[in-house]
Amino acid sequence: MNAPTLRVLLVDDDEDDRQLIRQALTDTIESIVIEEMSSGQELVSWLDKQRSLKASGSNEDSNCQTIILLDMNMPELTGLETLQALGNMRDLAYMPVVMLTGSVNETLKHQAYQQGIHLYMVKPSQYRGFYRVVEAVKLCYRDAQRMRDQIGMQ
Repeated sequence: MNAPTLRVLLVDDDEDDRQLIRQALTDTIESIVIEEMSSGQELVSWLDKQRSLKASGSNEDSNCQTIILLDMNMPELTGLETLQALGNMRDLAYMPVVMLTGSVNETLKHQAYQQGIHLYMVKPSQYRGFYRVVEAVKLCYRDAQRMRDQIGMQ
């Protein structure tokens, strides 16, 4: 059986941040697919489409582990509003979410954890710092794989 592919759903309205994160991820992780979106609404729509494909049997994606990198401050839907929309998708309960933000606001951080994120990270200010984001993705990937193995998810 092939090793699972990692899919990262990179959701950030700042194109420069997406580019830096994408570069750090592709430089460091093999077998990665990155889907970029500029808003929480795009993410919700993309996930709805994937769920429909899976329900119809058209989506052959069982060997792909998905992790969401979600910006806190975006137009249309904020990160917290996006988390709320994801919370209504029960089949996504085990999908790790890393919240990326420029804010160190403890109230927002607490709200994000209450809504189910796995990790809250302040966006790096230098390129080397984006490799910490990669390490967070790897950690979430390992934890999600372990959870899937324990509960027998395919």
